[in-house]
Amino acid sequence: MCLLLFLLYCLEELKDAIDEVMPELRKENARVFYITETPVSEGTETFLDKVKSASCDSVPKSLRSFVGKKTLAMYIFTSGTTGLPKAAIIDHQRLSAASGLFELCHVRPRDIVYITLPLYHSSAMLIGVHGSILKGATIVLRKRFSASQFWDDCRKYNVTVVQYIGEVLRYLCNVPKTDDDGSHNVRIAIGNGLRTDVWSEFLRRFGDIQMYEFYAATEGNVMFLNYTNTVGAVGRVNKFYKSEGLQMDRA
Repeated sequence: MCLLLFLLYCLEELKDAIDEVMPELRKENARVFYITETPVSEGTETFLDKVKSASCDSVPKSLRSFVGKKTLAMYIFTSGTTGLPKAAIIDHQRLSAASGLFELCHVRPRDIVYITLPLYHSSAMLIGVHGSILKGATIVLRKRFSASQFWDDCRKYNVTVVQYIGEVLRYLCNVPKTDDDGSHNVRIAIGNGLRTDVWSEFLRRFGDIQMYEFYAATEGNVMFLNYTNTVGAVGRVNKFYKSEGLQMDRA
């Protein structure tokens, strides 16, 4: 029987919802971990105490010997492009390919990545979190996106890389202008769904930021990346992604 693992990071918001479906989760032998050090509710487990007591040594090969490129890595929520909303299966090959986007976008180990998107979705989790792990970059997580506090956070944490979906940048452009609009260290923005007019306005207002607009889908088999920084373009398939190591599954 499949063992499911849930890591919950919004404790206050998700506890009631998890309690409601806990009987069904128990039937599936699911283990629910709250990111706390003390127990939250019956039938759940704590996570932070285990992280603090974990060894810094590499995971023994015996515990990961079964892991291959087609092994299940996680389930990612998809909003229903190919049907109703559901948990899409992500294997290690797809996870590696998504993580590799940060390599194509020239993210560096010393970068600080600001993530305001939900972690149950592909952009934040597959690309943002795992991409940062791959590069050794620092992550700044915000519980909720705030257009009014976005640039204050970037200045406070010395952010150099931000993630977006198209509407995020439109919201930023709709915030009243200030004298500090161009005062930040952000050099790269990575995301998708950006309209040409918003794209141009964003650059005019917030400065010379390298925009890496891409197109991909959680259950898709191709990705396009605008690595030429051409305003309004979705990009093309990079030669690096055509290589055997990072090639997506063929249809």
